[in-house]
Amino acid sequence: MKKVLLVYPPFCTPASPPFSLINIESFLKANYSGEVNILDLNLEFHKQKFPEYQKYFQDETNWIDYETKASQYFKESKHIYSENNKLVVNGEEPELFNELLKQITDKNPDVVAFSIVYSSQAFFALSLLKAIKSLNSSKKKITTVIGGPAINEKLIQASDKTLNNDIELLELILDKKIVESKLNFNYTANYNSVNLKNYFTPKPVIPIKTSNGCYYQQCVFCSHHKNAKYTNYSLELIKKNIIASKQKYFFLIDDMISAKRLLEFARQVKDLKIKWACQLKPTKEYNFSVLKKLKDAGLEMVMWGVESGNQRILDAMKKGTNVSDIKQVLVNVHKNKIKNIVYIMFGFPTETKEEFIDTIDFLKENSENIDLVSTSIFGLQNDTKMFSNPQKYGISSVTEEKRTVLEPKIEYETTSGLSRKEAAKMREKYKKTFERINKYPKNMNYFREHMLLK
Repeated sequence: MKKVLLVYPPFCTPASPPFSLINIESFLKANYSGEVNILDLNLEFHKQKFPEYQKYFQDETNWIDYETKASQYFKESKHIYSENNKLVVNGEEPELFNELLKQITDKNPDVVAFSIVYSSQAFFALSLLKAIKSLNSSKKKITTVIGGPAINEKLIQASDKTLNNDIELLELILDKKIVESKLNFNYTANYNSVNLKNYFTPKPVIPIKTSNGCYYQQCVFCSHHKNAKYTNYSLELIKKNIIASKQKYFFLIDDMISAKRLLEFARQVKDLKIKWACQLKPTKEYNFSVLKKLKDAGLEMVMWGVESGNQRILDAMKKGTNVSDIKQVLVNVHKNKIKNIVYIMFGFPTETKEEFIDTIDFLKENSENIDLVSTSIFGLQNDTKMFSNPQKYGISSVTEEKRTVLEPKIEYETTSGLSRKEAAKMREKYKKTFERINKYPKNMNYFREHMLLK
């Protein structure tokens, strides 16, 4: 029987266990009798490199100076990530490389499968893939596999196999085609493979997923769903997973959930007395009554994809929302004592200075009902409707700059409105405005689990 090792490489925020590894491991153990192990090397790196911050973030009684400490942590970690990525680009080994590689080889695996969720993981993953390949000999060959939303051409070239799902991984392990109807999907997730107490949070926060893909798939700037068919998972099984975890805090990481689906989830978990968060689109279906039912079932925090306070921009994005409904949703959230993060995207192609100010005014006018503002500057992404037809969305030219490890950097020019640099400069101008609106430290935008726990 082949020994399988599932690996989550550095770098990303070490706040919760990786859903991808736990989900894959649980599936494999339900359908494969061989040995399967998990290595969260992202957590291992941060434990060794930032032990003082791990200790700090795990004890919320010390959070009086949270903003200062969190700012220091992100400044230091950003520098460390950047320096290590440069090492990889230059063909050198990143920090703690041999220690982390040894954790892989000590397991003596036959198959090592890397889950690449963020592009920031590509650098360390590339080094590990190359090192594992160099260890192969006539006596022992380790098959390397990659999967996940952030895989790229360099990683594909460095690995033995690129797989799209758990079933393909199982077929590779067994070296045969599988009849899907004969597989066991009625399994509970196993959280014992990772030490939940090691993550950089006072209490464990468990990621769960109730669906795959996005039921909407109309936002012209979004590529998260990859045009995958939207599929709902069994809520009864999800409830069993929650109970089996023996935890009380959960994060729904679905791309999109409708109010109807969320109410079904709430009915399933209400008796469990858990606390949970999710990300939603602010449509009028989230009225006071619906949000009260969700709050009564444990909903503590929502990340709302508001994006803009200007209706023309929302229509251009194909968000399917309107400003008046968004305002009412935020009122309903506040009245139900649910914490919220408002996601804002500045610099959407053709957005004018006046439309930018409309969003600033929207935030000011609704500040009483907003707990935290999270802003970004628009960036053109591959595999989106905008990338396929840029002229339709006010983009006059698109250029791609090749990079050593990551996919090409996409640059663009617009036919009208603010440039990306102008939008970024204006955002910086209103930095104090965002800080006055925030009821929670701004760095909880990166440690959202901390906001859920506060």
